[in-house]
Amino acid sequence: MGIYDVIDLTKKLHEKYSFTNGWLLNSLREKDEIFKNLYGYNGVKDITAYDVSDGKGFVSIVLRCTVFFVDIEETYATILKIPGSDSLVEASDKSDYGDSWLTEDMRQGLTEMHQFECDFYNEIAPLLDAPIPKVFKTEPWILDKFDGCVHMEDLTNRGKSLSYFDCINLTQIKSFVRHLAKMHKNILSAEQKLWKGKYLKGADCFGKFLSVLEGTYEPFLQKCKLESK
Repeated sequence: MGIYDVIDLTKKLHEKYSFTNGWLLNSLREKDEIFKNLYGYNGVKDITAYDVSDGKGFVSIVLRCTVFFVDIEETYATILKIPGSDSLVEASDKSDYGDSWLTEDMRQGLTEMHQFECDFYNEIAPLLDAPIPKVFKTEPWILDKFDGCVHMEDLTNRGKSLSYFDCINLTQIKSFVRHLAKMHKNILSAEQKLWKGKYLKGADCFGKFLSVLEGTYEPFLQKCKLESK
């Protein structure tokens, strides 16, 4: 039984990045078991994608992609997280702290952080047996050559983003601690060759970012009129 899509499979999900409707559908049809079971044989007529990370993230965009089908009213949503340095470039250009503080080392550091995330979902998460979002596909980020991404399930209807001022209750804290303890137990019980010594770079990856901020201290204090204190 063939699948007849009436959508432009070459259309990009976001104008700045290379991922297309076809790429997303291939990932869903190959890796997402829920999508395969419910809509595996339905043709697709449209896909919309919008950035839900505005104001909540700084080194990536998070696209919530909604799939519309040819012959049914139901829709299906999935998440595509794409790392990038556009927000940092914009912030650097708008700042008055002298030359751009976004160095090549910092940009390279962003790719390493993305790879840490990919490695976690691909290699560590399966060992933890914890409530972690399902990730269907990851792509490495190579500066100025290939866009990276993490394609994962949409948790809109099963989770909530908490702000700094939101409170959690004691029951939620206990639940979190139980999951955290189970994660620690599982990783320490796993074969050490699966993780030991492999992810040490993550311990100091933020050092590349902190060092460049030193040049912003004095201008910031001058703006606050606190340079003499």
